[in-house]
Amino acid sequence: MTKLTVAIAAEFELCEKIAEFLEKSELPVEKLSIVEITPFGEEQGVRFNNRAVAQLAVDEVEWSEFNYLLFAGDTAQATHIANAAEAGCVVIDIKGVTANIAGVPVVVPSANDEHLAHIKQRNIVAMPDPQVSQLVLSLSQCIEQYQLTQLFVTSMLPTSYTDGETVSKLAGQTAHLLNGIPLDDGEQRLAFDVFPKSAVNLSAQLQKIYPTVNAVFHAIQAPVFYGMGQKVTALSAYELDPEQIKAQWQGNELLQVEDNLITPVLNGEQESHEESVKLHLSNLSAVENGIEFWSVADEQRFNLALLAVKLLETIEQRIE
Repeated sequence: MTKLTVAIAAEFELCEKIAEFLEKSELPVEKLSIVEITPFGEEQGVRFNNRAVAQLAVDEVEWSEFNYLLFAGDTAQATHIANAAEAGCVVIDIKGVTANIAGVPVVVPSANDEHLAHIKQRNIVAMPDPQVSQLVLSLSQCIEQYQLTQLFVTSMLPTSYTDGETVSKLAGQTAHLLNGIPLDDGEQRLAFDVFPKSAVNLSAQLQKIYPTVNAVFHAIQAPVFYGMGQKVTALSAYELDPEQIKAQWQGNELLQVEDNLITPVLNGEQESHEESVKLHLSNLSAVENGIEFWSVADEQRFNLALLAVKLLETIEQRIE
């Protein structure tokens, strides 16, 4: 296999997780570099194969030197995607900043890999938002087989879904309130509370993967550090058999069917002691012409880091 040079552009915590999965993969990564689109602290450094990874300022980067860029920035930083792609570097847009651009395929690994045939149009492939990825993986095997017509999804978003700074803010607010210290006037309360979040463009991203499926997304900010939970109702023109769907889930190595309810916190505690991360599915039951279920994944380690590396592996396999 051809040796690869790979750049990661993400905040520190996500860079660490991506590097971890790259190291566990069979990809022949000869050189890994970090592009600091978000400045790291002095004590923050990423290691890969027991070596420190070089950290580059954006204006120092020669994109043509890299085969791949794993990009997890925001819309304001999207010019880096364009610059890398124009230089011949294949960009995996992990957070779906470019997902709604014409000609950019939106791909969830193992669900619609055939859409990678269009990657050379722009040298960019987008993963959808983690809310969409989690939904697609849970239903990819039965959307077409059972002609699902309508999906209703409520996502409970952890603070890590936003960024590492929001995780720190939740920790600080929790400590303050437990010690009887009030929050600043006008400060958005994360600790011990919930509030609605907008779900912009998620239906459009899903329809780039499955054009005939309509979905309604709702999102609630939850006082959880890591791990996203989704309550899903899927409706069909026909009666669905939950046992058949459960059997399909059990045949997918990315999924873990749970006998008991698993929550984001419980999942985090369990996976901290395990080598693998999964999308956990539980509470599957039948409704009229449909099913409902609950799914949980660490959206940082699973939906972003692991799936990005899986997508890179798939692209490399198709090139060969």
